[in-house]
Amino acid sequence: MAIKMKVGVFSPNDPRPWVRADNLDLMLQHEDSLIKALRAQGIEVIRGGDGFPREDQIAWNTALVRKHIKNIADARPEVLIINQGSWTFPYDSVDAATAFQRYSGDIARVVMFSYKDTQVPGLVAGMAAGGGLKRIGVPFSSCYGIIDKDPKTVEWLMSILKFYKKRADAAAKVKDAIARLGEQKFLALGGMSLKMPTTTADVDQWQKLYGISYEALDQSEMKARALKMVDWKGVPGESDYTIKDSRLKDAVDFLWGKKHGKFDFSRPKFKNINKLVYQLSFYYATMDLCQEYSITFGGIKCQDEISARDCTACMVTAYLNNDVGPDGKKKPIIPIACENDMDSALTQLWLHLLSGKPAGFGDFRDVENGMLAIVNCGQHPPYFFGRPEEDPIRKLDCVEYLGQEIFYDAGGSAVRGRTPGGEIMTVARLGRENLRYIIVATVIKTVEVDPKEHERYNASWPIIKGRIPIPDQLLIDIWPCNHLGFAYGDYTPHLAEMAHRLDIGFRIFDEGGREYYKAS
Repeated sequence: MAIKMKVGVFSPNDPRPWVRADNLDLMLQHEDSLIKALRAQGIEVIRGGDGFPREDQIAWNTALVRKHIKNIADARPEVLIINQGSWTFPYDSVDAATAFQRYSGDIARVVMFSYKDTQVPGLVAGMAAGGGLKRIGVPFSSCYGIIDKDPKTVEWLMSILKFYKKRADAAAKVKDAIARLGEQKFLALGGMSLKMPTTTADVDQWQKLYGISYEALDQSEMKARALKMVDWKGVPGESDYTIKDSRLKDAVDFLWGKKHGKFDFSRPKFKNINKLVYQLSFYYATMDLCQEYSITFGGIKCQDEISARDCTACMVTAYLNNDVGPDGKKKPIIPIACENDMDSALTQLWLHLLSGKPAGFGDFRDVENGMLAIVNCGQHPPYFFGRPEEDPIRKLDCVEYLGQEIFYDAGGSAVRGRTPGGEIMTVARLGRENLRYIIVATVIKTVEVDPKEHERYNASWPIIKGRIPIPDQLLIDIWPCNHLGFAYGDYTPHLAEMAHRLDIGFRIFDEGGREYYKAS
């Protein structure tokens, strides 16, 4: 299938005159093979050497490198292919990539193509030049083969170009998301949860890299406000009550009174509706805090203080992340991570800014035979209990409210549900290697989840299951931690584009399992 896109082809050469006297015909032939293969796929090709004398059509000195790249950059291609027909001096290829960025005023989406001919060292040149790009943090994809004789080489190159085309198409949305990062403010409700180091972040680094502001409050701020919303006759969440806050009254009436959702009081951690009232009061308390402090995303520690003494924060996280509230009304989406996981919240924020839709927080629970199970400890946003286009109220009707697991002494209701099969989702996580940021991401195709599956994991916890495009062990090895962010749709090109523009690392695997990499 033809791709409507524009690529630049830059071909360097060995500067030694006796080498050029011998290899020029071969270099022109190999370049021509690449260009013909591209045009056969409907791709518009900008050739750097067009208009030059025959010998200078393959760039053999710095002046020619710059002139060829200027020709290409002026045409604004989406991709720069650096074509290695035989041995070339690697610094010329490095200069080409950096000159493209300088002349275009934009990033360079680079493919390092090496023609496969064992009589000449084209792959050697490609690997040497690629090593030079890695040293300075310019990401690229490699392709090696006999482009004019091997259909698999064409297929390989086209697969890369399709991903790059998606990146280019996403560029405007990505630039907007990056510009909006400086408008964001994170609220930390509590500190480190369960001694997990990967949940913490350096707020100065956030300010420096992204322009993100920060606020930290104790979890007691939620409780103090929540208690003002209800008159409890005894222990909050366990005694008779009178609701004073009209929003809370509407939410309880909508969910419980009008039966939007399924309620199960058979488990010891959730014996009656009183605990849900308490949990929902924490939700509205947190909404008020977000409004008062101009918060756009955040994290809630939950474990252990409030989950041990008051109730779990499942309602808070599920509904802040959601597109409608527990009263059934549309509301602003505020990405929130459980366990105050700051980098997961930032991942969710990226996905939300790119999609305009909810992005959830999940636990990387199990992967087996190419199937990933995301089973979070108490909530997923109800948005994910149906398909993206489904009515949000119908999704609220699918929520199952039942008692939490043993880990939370104060108890409360979980927000349980199952994500339907046949949907493409992005799973991603920002993390740090040696304190430098990297984002890891791939796509899954969801499968239907039998309700009996809950007994295989934890009975009250929501489940997403999906097929992954890479080996199980590889996914485990590359993932930054035990948590992830998720969203409907394939946003892997967007995430690669965003990380590249922010100059942070990425390891991103497309739907076919092909990796795109930038050093952290």
